[in-house]
Amino acid sequence: QGRSFLCSPNHARLPTTTLLENMAAIAATKKEWTACLSKSNGAPGKCEKLEKELSSMSKAAGVECCVGETVNLMRCTASGARANGCGAEFVAMRECNRAGGKELVKELNCGYAVAPGKVGLFGCSAAALVSETPPIRSLQGMTSFGEEYAQSFGIALGEVRF
Repeated sequence: QGRSFLCSPNHARLPTTTLLENMAAIAATKKEWTACLSKSNGAPGKCEKLEKELSSMSKAAGVECCVGETVNLMRCTASGARANGCGAEFVAMRECNRAGGKELVKELNCGYAVAPGKVGLFGCSAAALVSETPPIRSLQGMTSFGEEYAQSFGIALGEVRF
């Protein structure tokens, strides 16, 4: 009662659920998947059935549940790539989980750009900052970056300001 019916491509009549019921089902599946992941000892493959179900449900409803980003971050932090910091995976996960949608998007040249429609959230120099690539993960790389960054504020090498 109260349900509408749609014809699928094979003309079978299937009940459709309301948007609210879809969202509740997605939320329940995501909660179950998250609980599974927390018990998986960093192996997201143990929860593959729930992962596929959640991906399918969220795609059909046009809802972003950050499934791919979650799995990519877990795989990175559990592998040898962890030594490189998993920076791209962390940024992807952070951006995916923003309540207002992604503010930064990855560009082909390994940098980032301000997402369409989000320019008003940033100052005029944001585009230049996000388009930079991160410093090399070494003491020399970080030191060089810090020195260049300080100089951009007019702080001379060796000078300290508080």
